[in-house]
Amino acid sequence: MAASALTPLQQRVAREIIALARRENRPAGSHLPKLALAQAIGTSHNPVEAALAYLAKRGIVRHLPDRGYFLARDACQLDDNARRLPHSGDERLYHRIVDARLEHRLADEITESALLRRFGTTRPVLQRVLKRIQQEGWIERKAGHGWAFLPLIDSIEAYDDSYELRRVIEPAAVLGRKFAPVPAELAALIAEQSFMAGGGYASMTADEWIDFNARFHEALARWSGNPFLLQTIRRMNQLRRPVEYRVVAGDPQLRARQASEHLRILEMLERGDRRRAATLLRKHIDGARRDKVSPAHFRTA
Repeated sequence: MAASALTPLQQRVAREIIALARRENRPAGSHLPKLALAQAIGTSHNPVEAALAYLAKRGIVRHLPDRGYFLARDACQLDDNARRLPHSGDERLYHRIVDARLEHRLADEITESALLRRFGTTRPVLQRVLKRIQQEGWIERKAGHGWAFLPLIDSIEAYDDSYELRRVIEPAAVLGRKFAPVPAELAALIAEQSFMAGGGYASMTADEWIDFNARFHEALARWSGNPFLLQTIRRMNQLRRPVEYRVVAGDPQLRARQASEHLRILEMLERGDRRRAATLLRKHIDGARRDKVSPAHFRTA
């Protein structure tokens, strides 16, 4: 089965299956139950089935009749496969719109016809990408005609302000009276960050890193027991996602350093030392602010 035979959704699911296996550092022979994958990825059974069949053709997984699909090799050996999996036209268009928006080359309000002319794509692809952007929270459909972009972290000042907010509320969440890590989630995060800090950072795609990072910060917010705090952190992650592609794409050492810091924070929580964890978290956010808030990420056209 050629990659071109897959729908954009099936291509995304194939990439996410590999990302999940790498994130959990699964060994060769690990079972890949279709229902569990569909639940983890947030999709239905059919695209998972098609993605697994494609990965089996590529030799990444093995299909055993009446038993299901299994990893054909250790997840740590899938680095090249992760890089070589094709990106759909949806993904390429998404990143082109991200770049155009960050460089202020798109008006605040725009029609689908104008976007079609601008990017030379098809209406179905454009509509899928606009739906994704709408779900991420930085565009909305106008009541009458067209689309309106919403405020986004698209300037160095906004990026810096977002770090100022996070350094105030995230450590406070860890020290909050209702903060309580979920043991299974804590163990899973420690395994993820250990994999990344131990060398996985070197071959991670930008999407994988951004998802890893978001899971870490959103878990801390969720454990606070405060739904408003969790909502705020999720919104921050959505608003900074476009610029994060630029920040992390070419700096694997930054990923390694941040993963090691994440791991130290989680280890303090595992020991029950919330005060030390909060101190390390504040230092982590301050360090990321120094490393990542740069005019280079907001170059103008």
